[in-house]
Amino acid sequence: MKMHWVLRDELYGMLHRWPSMIAFLILGSLIGYISSFVWPSFYRASNQIYVGLNPYRTYSDTNFLSLAKPRYANIDNYMYWQMYQLQTAIYLEGFIQETLDRLIETDSYWSKYDRSELLNMLNAEWRTAGEWTLSAEHPESDRAEQAVQTWSNVVRENTKEAIRAARETFIIDHQLQVLSEELFTLQHRQQELVQTKNSLLEWSKAAQALPGDQLLGYSERWKLLYLTTHMADFSPPWQALLQEQPPENSLNSQYQDWIKKTVSLIDTELSELPQLITGLQNKHDQLETQYNLEADNSLSLSPNLEIKEIRNLPTRIIQPTSILILIGGAVGLFIWILTQLIIITNRVKDD
Repeated sequence: MKMHWVLRDELYGMLHRWPSMIAFLILGSLIGYISSFVWPSFYRASNQIYVGLNPYRTYSDTNFLSLAKPRYANIDNYMYWQMYQLQTAIYLEGFIQETLDRLIETDSYWSKYDRSELLNMLNAEWRTAGEWTLSAEHPESDRAEQAVQTWSNVVRENTKEAIRAARETFIIDHQLQVLSEELFTLQHRQQELVQTKNSLLEWSKAAQALPGDQLLGYSERWKLLYLTTHMADFSPPWQALLQEQPPENSLNSQYQDWIKKTVSLIDTELSELPQLITGLQNKHDQLETQYNLEADNSLSLSPNLEIKEIRNLPTRIIQPTSILILIGGAVGLFIWILTQLIIITNRVKDD
């Protein structure tokens, strides 16, 4: 009995029997083709929507949280980033649950489906901004049409609201920046007024030791004028105070009186600033709360998106003909290889 065989020789022999291999391939593919007519088919209903985006008006999209993928790095991948954001948004749990709720309201048939089963029926096809195709697959054509139309309505309505929230977020963000600058200015002025008041009181205390009829030196006078005038603004009280500043060669006592008026004016402004700061801080907090709410509602979508319905496409019956032909051909090839191995094994035993 021959106890071994040479793989190279057997492969060479098998390849020379290629007509039988082709026959098995054709037979398997033919069986797969015939099976496609008895295989359970389903219907695909589709709805086309228009997705528009202006990539050159990016606003401050990098401030928005991403639902999917990292923030965009440059203008080249900005559009793809937003399209992927939109694709992720339309498959969100809230979108699918709302679609299912509306379907159940329309037809009690859908009450036997859960959210995951409905999700498996839905699909979105897109390449970039422009034409998107939303589709639903179901064994019954009218059910497929119900599903895709309801889903399309939910997508358009919810994304429209998300885009509105994104635009509102942009506006609120600008208002927050303005308020932050105003708050910083007031808080900084409050600190400066306190420091100026303390400096003036220290100067006045030191000057009180001098005779009241003594003239101030040139450098001391300009130091005092700087301490007072660098906090002056264009309000009437400050302008009036500047008009009352002692002229050159004034006596120490005259400067003391002017300092008292200056400190009194500073105290008046310091008493008003906390209320102004608190009011701005409260407004800032309210806007920040509104910003966070609108940011969550925006779903990270760009304020530059536009989504509109185009048309409903004809419902198509889908049969897995191509897949079954490939599977049949592969099975036929596998059977041919298995047959050849059996032939080789039997021949070795006979030898």
